[in-house]
Amino acid sequence: MGNPREGTKRMAHHHVEHILTNPRLVGYRTYHGEILYADGGQPVMGEWEPINTLEEWEAVCAAIAERKQKHPGKSLARKYLLSGIARCGLCKTKIRGQINQRWTPGSKAARFTYQCSVVNGGCGKVGRTGESVDRLMAQLVLEEQRARASVTGVPVDQRWTQEAELEQVNADIAQLVEAERTKQITVSTLLQLLPAKERARDELKLERARFYKEQKQAEAKGETANLTVDDFFGLPIERQQEIVLHSLSAVIIHPAGRGKRIFDPALIEPVWR
Repeated sequence: MGNPREGTKRMAHHHVEHILTNPRLVGYRTYHGEILYADGGQPVMGEWEPINTLEEWEAVCAAIAERKQKHPGKSLARKYLLSGIARCGLCKTKIRGQINQRWTPGSKAARFTYQCSVVNGGCGKVGRTGESVDRLMAQLVLEEQRARASVTGVPVDQRWTQEAELEQVNADIAQLVEAERTKQITVSTLLQLLPAKERARDELKLERARFYKEQKQAEAKGETANLTVDDFFGLPIERQQEIVLHSLSAVIIHPAGRGKRIFDPALIEPVWR
């Protein structure tokens, strides 16, 4: 996450994912990573102060699950802002950032470039100084999100309207389990009635997670209203990319022609969502 301090190592992405989705963050006791449940079907609570609300935790879990479905088995961490977002204006192949081996601290050379690569299936004919492209896109994205927020402000303090329905389903499940425990119904009857209730519970919990995930995303968009470009680049690279991807689906880098060294913003084409 971010740039590691000298003498430390960057934390692996799957470790960060495990931390963010740990049920203990909302106060649940776990055993081998699984939530412990009481006889009545309710999660067993630990004797510590929760860090997150249930809504916040479920929103994070839903967002991570959604990203894993889009990128199965693939690390989502990137080193450069537009890697995998930028595309060559000639062949439309995805462009990735490349470190400039000639760059040294204090030199005027570009630290990195976005370069169409033959190795990655491209034409190899288009490249541009990375810092200039990044700053231009950050400026345009922040301006676009400020403008959108000013006319389409999304209220983020609304509560999920089906909370009572979910509580009733949980109560029904607990009642069925208790009825079997006290011999009011047989195990056979319990197993006939329980699956439908459990499906209803799981569907409602998924809907709740999606609701709060979208609400948190709306909050995140609103937070960019006061960001300057310098503030933007002070954020971790993962957060920078999330902000950019809220607005852009791609950035087309068009060829500059031979001998041209002055950065021309007109040759960098954002593709808005």
